Amino acid sequence: MREHAVVIGSVVPVAGALCLPEDASPGRPVGALLLIGGSGADTRDGDLVIERAAGPIPGVPGTLRRIAHHLAHHGVATLRWDRRGFGQSGGDGDAVNVGYHTDLIDAMACFRWMQARPEIAPTRIGAAGHSAGALVTCRLCREFPEVAAAGLLGALSSPIEAMLAWNVARIHDRWETFTDDQREWLEREMPATLVRHEHMGAVLDAARRGDERVVVEGRGLRLESPTTRLRQDLDTDYAAEMQAVTQPALVLHGGDDLNVPVADALRSYRVLRDAGNDDVELVILPGLEHYFCPTPPDPEQRIWERITRESVLPPMAPGALDAIARWAVRTLGGA
Repeated sequence: MREHAVVIGSVVPVAGALCLPEDASPGRPVGALLLIGGSGADTRDGDLVIERAAGPIPGVPGTLRRIAHHLAHHGVATLRWDRRGFGQSGGDGDAVNVGYHTDLIDAMACFRWMQARPEIAPTRIGAAGHSAGALVTCRLCREFPEVAAAGLLGALSSPIEAMLAWNVARIHDRWETFTDDQREWLEREMPATLVRHEHMGAVLDAARRGDERVVVEGRGLRLESPTTRLRQDLDTDYAAEMQAVTQPALVLHGGDDLNVPVADALRSYRVLRDAGNDDVELVILPGLEHYFCPTPPDPEQRIWERITRESVLPPMAPGALDAIARWAVRTLGGA
């Protein structure tokens, strides 16, 4: 495996990592996947920057890095990058003009860059998006029909309000059943999360009004954030976006995903098939969460680890990595 730091010219410089199989060369170009992170992936590795972690446990599942390195050993190249405004990429990630539309612009620039690389076969480049990155993948397929394959990993296909309500209710509905120590821990270590959950209705109202920023206050905190992505979420029919995916597709979901319900994977599969795509793999892996890390068997412990983000600490399950590799090798070629 060979990995190189690269900079791609988009509206702003986009910094990332090109990961190549050891024997990839101009004389032996290989298939490749563009890896697109979701809302929890600020960096090329698929991590939140520490400043945006929900609590003392950082968002460091390293999902995209793990996928890239696994695929390299199966003969498939990858490109992943720091989201605009984070890591070594240019721009301001908190600007009101940054959202899914700029993610798509940068993804398009990265795809074109990959097409020009001599070690990569230009007709065998696919894209795989995790979580909200799946939306960008669908839109990339719409803009570039030459995308060779599309992976939708932990993808949302239902309205964003339903997902937010499901997630926000998790703490509220269980507050009285938590132990005193658990409540004290949440109040001490995750006050910002509690405030955002308590004011989610106001945040949604601000986004629906078209306010560019929203401010919520509570527990001694004043939190201000742009509403760009949320406004775009509210205006998006996620299932309809998937109809743009006519390429061979993989729908991969953790059976214990507590961020995006597993029912969304079934809906995604049905939407793709009903739109006429007859090459869709549906893989649901029991015992894995949103980042494809193993979860504990006890449901209450599983929920607590999701709330505290402990669930992202175990390494990505080999079964998930193997499912992606098998599909990528079949659709793009590889070892």
